[in-house]
Amino acid sequence: MKFPVFSSADGFPVEGRNLYISAILAIFLFKIALVIVWGPGMAPDTFGYTGFADLILEGSGWLTNAELDSGAMPTTVFRMMGYPFIIAGAQLIAAEYWQWVVILLQYLLTAFSLISLARLISELGLRPLVGAFCLLSSGLSFSLLLDNMILTDSLAASVFIIVLSENAIASLREKPFSYVQALISGVLIALAFLVREGVAILSILFVVPFLVRAFLAKEKRWHSCAAIAAFFVPLLLTTQIYKAWNENRTGYSFVTTGAQTVYLSGLVDAAEKDQKIFSGDEAIDVTAREKLKNYSFSEVLAIQGSLFAQGYVAPELASLSKRKYFESWVEFPSSMLRMTIGHVTEKYATMAFRPIGTVREAGLWVNGEKPWPDYRELRKSMFEDVGAFALVVGEMVERVIAIIITISFVIVPLIWLVRLCLGKKPEKREVLVCFALWAVYFGVLFAHALVHLETRYLTPVVPFSIVIGCLGIQRVLYRKKYSESKT
Repeated sequence: MKFPVFSSADGFPVEGRNLYISAILAIFLFKIALVIVWGPGMAPDTFGYTGFADLILEGSGWLTNAELDSGAMPTTVFRMMGYPFIIAGAQLIAAEYWQWVVILLQYLLTAFSLISLARLISELGLRPLVGAFCLLSSGLSFSLLLDNMILTDSLAASVFIIVLSENAIASLREKPFSYVQALISGVLIALAFLVREGVAILSILFVVPFLVRAFLAKEKRWHSCAAIAAFFVPLLLTTQIYKAWNENRTGYSFVTTGAQTVYLSGLVDAAEKDQKIFSGDEAIDVTAREKLKNYSFSEVLAIQGSLFAQGYVAPELASLSKRKYFESWVEFPSSMLRMTIGHVTEKYATMAFRPIGTVREAGLWVNGEKPWPDYRELRKSMFEDVGAFALVVGEMVERVIAIIITISFVIVPLIWLVRLCLGKKPEKREVLVCFALWAVYFGVLFAHALVHLETRYLTPVVPFSIVIGCLGIQRVLYRKKYSESKT
């Protein structure tokens, strides 16, 4: 398997090839078994995409009529069209079995992402067993859930992993960033944007690894810097075309109206600790004071519904929420900062390795109930039931492993960077590439934490935290041998 358009690499890694292939096959055999037993997963968001797909199949009326008067969040303005088009195509191909076609597509793209990740693992010099663990951990943690769900997360995450991995490989090989490579990467990101709107903002983070690649290139550094601009061309064109289409059918220029719930969710979280957030006299303040009791997402929707009843349509609701959000940062910076920090909890430290927890969560999402109780509930009966004891021990072990990997990932790249600046660490390429991926990870984390953060939002970057964390641990455990190999 080759990706010459990205890195002129010489294919799948030779060292550990059979082990990596076996790991990837094991991942998909387990996923297939899970989806056969439980079936495809549906979430509340799923019905927004399937509803949009139904409109696509019914006719072309949605192209010119957004039906802004139909409700606070009309489907074709609240959702991107990419995933509904995939669902509609799957329904044409397989009728009532369309969910299996969508999941097969998600599997296929995930397989490509794991191959790219395996190539990066090999390029970084991880031992085959450690590399296989990284692949298994990446494929059987949160990816295990999302690949079997009718949600946009899997496809968007796979594109991120492919582009970032191939760019990291090319950086380690000191390959310049060509215009062709930049445009192909940009087209992939533009397609991911059509599936998930947030990709447009997160794509800004790609500048960091691209600049590292330009810096490390043996030649054509300025050429590589210019190619970064080319990378954004497909996304900018796609964004403007999408805005123009919406303006033509609604009179408002926007991509989607997702801001009406995203920004308002952040404001509601902040208001739970500081009620002054909604102390103003504008309609959104007055309505929020009326509706907020438990500071839940259902109340966010209630606020939107009430404002719609007052005469505001979806694009206006999105504008209201967005403006109120940024005004709150100016007026109540400490409360908004506390809200952002409060979104980053210890559970994100356990994402690096959680196969048991993910299977339990998959059961909850797919079947509406957990196949077994969670960790805290199991502890109460762990000494009375052998199964409960085994699950508690298993979750304790995976939590410890995940936290160790995450701590390594958080700390080690910073130590390496400091040592590099002091001239004490000679591996410039490895340090800068790892630090660039570290920066992208925390960029994604805090970009979501500023408004609303869920564990699935980190799926595009968790694999890199696993690889870099394990690389740091390997360097510590085999420091002496590694130093001798470099001298």
